[in-house]
Amino acid sequence: FCYRNVAESVSKEKVALLYGNPAYSSVSRLEKYSSCPFAYYVQYGLGARERKIYRLKPPDVGTFMHGVIERFSLCVAEQDLSWRTLDLDWCKEKVSEIVDDMLSEMRGSGIAGSKRYTALALRLKRVVTRAVWLIVEHVRRGSFEPVAYEVDFKEGGAFPPITIELPGGEKVLLTGRIDRVDALKTEEGTYLRIIDYKSGTKDFKLSDVAYGLQLQLVTYLDAIWEQGGMGITPPVLPGGMLYFPIDDPIVAGTPETTEEEIERAIMKQLRMKGLLLADVRLIREMDREIDGASLIIPARINKGDVLGQSSAATLEQLNLLRNHVRRLLEGLCREIMQGNVAIKPYKKKGTTSCKHCSFSPICQFDTERKENTFRQLKEMKDSEIWEKLVSGTT
Repeated sequence: FCYRNVAESVSKEKVALLYGNPAYSSVSRLEKYSSCPFAYYVQYGLGARERKIYRLKPPDVGTFMHGVIERFSLCVAEQDLSWRTLDLDWCKEKVSEIVDDMLSEMRGSGIAGSKRYTALALRLKRVVTRAVWLIVEHVRRGSFEPVAYEVDFKEGGAFPPITIELPGGEKVLLTGRIDRVDALKTEEGTYLRIIDYKSGTKDFKLSDVAYGLQLQLVTYLDAIWEQGGMGITPPVLPGGMLYFPIDDPIVAGTPETTEEEIERAIMKQLRMKGLLLADVRLIREMDREIDGASLIIPARINKGDVLGQSSAATLEQLNLLRNHVRRLLEGLCREIMQGNVAIKPYKKKGTTSCKHCSFSPICQFDTERKENTFRQLKEMKDSEIWEKLVSGTT
């Protein structure tokens, strides 16, 4: 009768033993902490893992496809090839070769141990070939050039870890990786655009950034914006941050639908999502074929060369956003180092952080208990977010 399902704070001594000094984490892990402090604690503090069962799961496939694109991109770089001149047949052949190599390396475990091995290999080749060919199309349509792949933030990486210094003297070192960095040299400086490959469809929501649920893109753009490097001519300016979907969409059509119409429909389905610098000239450099709504980036240019409904922000707004994310990172790190492991999942517009969490048998979260309540996150429009950032009320 007296029991309360509450996770008490962890002592400072135990926090140091769990996470080290300095503590190491990553931006994606801090997103997990934003989702639910207790889930972060169980997974990254206690190191709890589900019993491993060798079976095919979507995350395995997503990670695998990501790895294929990584190897393909490095192959393009090592052979000093231009994405603009790649041939579809060469792309198919190279992807097939990489997929076969990677599957043979994994034979007998996970993905390669499946009876559906042959069918899976064919699907992987098809999806990844489409993805790399889409990258070719994106590069051809714009003036931005890929300048770096798999850019690491870690000791010995392209950039050092992102260091968060806390008022109590503790340090948290955040590691991470950018899948691709594109650059455009102009008279004002070099504009950078960071690309994160995502299997399936991942949306970019400004409200999720404000709540700390989507921190990676802003953090990584901020880091390279601040530090430059990679042989890029300064000054460095932010061009945008985008999710590139790796998917195999099905589009509607009729027997009369042409091949070209199908390709345009697929390209539209796989349009990148994210946030761009609100500059018509720069957006045209990202998509020189833009006519109304772009097929490849989240932007629209209306008649009179006016920016229409687009996911874009001014330089001032991007500065406000990166400063807000810096404060969020510091606040989350401070909570972690203070031992806050509260069972506090969020609920937002019909979804919760418990939906894909495997730790519910441990936390025993139950809304029938008055101490177990969701953090209600209100879905906000982009205009509301910008107003709050300007007024400092986020």
